[in-house]
Amino acid sequence: METKLPALIRFGREVCGDLEQAERREWWLANGLGGYASGTIAGTLTRRYHGLLIAPVNPPLGRHVVMAKADATLIAGNRSWPLFSNRWSGGSVEPSGHVNIETFRLDGRIPVWRFACGDVTVESRIWMEQGENTTYVAWRLAPDVPAPDATPQLKVRLLANARDFHGTARPWEFNPVIEGSGAEMRVVHPNWFTLYVKARGGAIATRHEWFENFDLPNERERGLGDRDNHLCVGEAELTLHPGEWVGIVASMNPQASVYLDEALRRSQARDLGQLRRVQVQVPELIGAPEFVDQLVLAADNFIFSRPLAEQPDGESVIAGYPWFDD
Repeated sequence: METKLPALIRFGREVCGDLEQAERREWWLANGLGGYASGTIAGTLTRRYHGLLIAPVNPPLGRHVVMAKADATLIAGNRSWPLFSNRWSGGSVEPSGHVNIETFRLDGRIPVWRFACGDVTVESRIWMEQGENTTYVAWRLAPDVPAPDATPQLKVRLLANARDFHGTARPWEFNPVIEGSGAEMRVVHPNWFTLYVKARGGAIATRHEWFENFDLPNERERGLGDRDNHLCVGEAELTLHPGEWVGIVASMNPQASVYLDEALRRSQARDLGQLRRVQVQVPELIGAPEFVDQLVLAADNFIFSRPLAEQPDGESVIAGYPWFDD
């Protein structure tokens, strides 16, 4: 029997376009090293634990928010549409890009958004490289919709940080060296770590601008500080072409691959491999309902590498996301 990635989780405009419902539904990815990426369907940050790359910069589990967001705006002719949403202190939501979401779904464990903006339909995906502190954010023109006459562009604002994932940041609490040109940039925290950001299908212009007073309603419900601040380190300009992924790679690895199609195939192949291995070990799961396969992949997010001196290939289990260690 052919093994397929589960695709039972799917929401349409009735959920995605309703901010309250879209924020209540969160996606979560892990990389097998204790790092992860997470957020809401709406694209807002509602927890201090949300971000595109939360990495153990102080191993084994000294996790920090390294890359917070990649906020994309679609430009076609003389019109533009936000493909993201942000909450601000005082209760405002600006922009409200969630209203442009046609559907959200999980392809295996990969979150997939489909945005309908005028005569342009864009698909977006986020995934992580297994065994590497690398997150991919990719966009393409939807392959099942005729390409628009004008060539659409994306402007992507890149928001970074360098704070413990249990805390919040204050403006100018850190002051990295931001350097680079063309399709690559580096955010250097001297004597600590470097974030490498690469563009596929465009170029990045460096910036150094604080965006203040993001509102975190889930933290307010917990009685904790509900304000956060992120540093805009650059803005990417990408050109959308039919049948081609463009996007951003955020990584702690200077050699992280920018070949999005290959990276996506690796991620999907690994998920398929995990399902096949489980079916070999537990034959009763062959032909199981899709929700079982979805749970198998979700459970795999909790396993991570935990080498010890006496056991260099050791593994452990995260006790629970987002708060706990192993």
